[in-house]
Amino acid sequence: MKKTPQAQDAQRRIARLSRWVRLVCALLGLLMLGMPALFWAQPAWVESVARSEWGLSALQLDGLARLGGLGASLLSSAVALWALWQVWQLFGCLGRGELFSQRTAQYLQKSGAALLLLVLALPLSRTLAVLALTLGNPAGKRMLVLNLDFNQLACLLAGLVLLALARVMHEAARVADENASFV
Repeated sequence: MKKTPQAQDAQRRIARLSRWVRLVCALLGLLMLGMPALFWAQPAWVESVARSEWGLSALQLDGLARLGGLGASLLSSAVALWALWQVWQLFGCLGRGELFSQRTAQYLQKSGAALLLLVLALPLSRTLAVLALTLGNPAGKRMLVLNLDFNQLACLLAGLVLLALARVMHEAARVADENASFV
């Protein structure tokens, strides 16, 4: 079946958008691979963030504490990389013109699930990082911090929206498959 000029133009725009989104995913992926090691390798940067953003007054910045912090941050980095991979795959499908396919719906669903998992991983990573930086403190000066911020709530909402859209997409793909079988 031949596509109309409007449909061809729309597909070109979607393909162009898909290439841009995939480029952003690749760049963010590289950032996610390098930033944790870069951050934890610089004690002054760790101390600045720990004091200003995490509210720590007494902390250990030795190599073992920072290595523990790096391990803690790798948890959320791994989840973020998985989320980026799902978005990469989703936009690969869209760029190839798979607008109403079960595969596209699955990647949309996995993207939403990855965001929900990130909502759990981010505070856990921060809690473990704070614990790593304060574990060497004397009794009474160790800290265990658990907090949620607006970004995590926005991530939660975005994940739920993507899951709902994935359900709609699954149904749309089913209807498209059913309609294709009649032709």
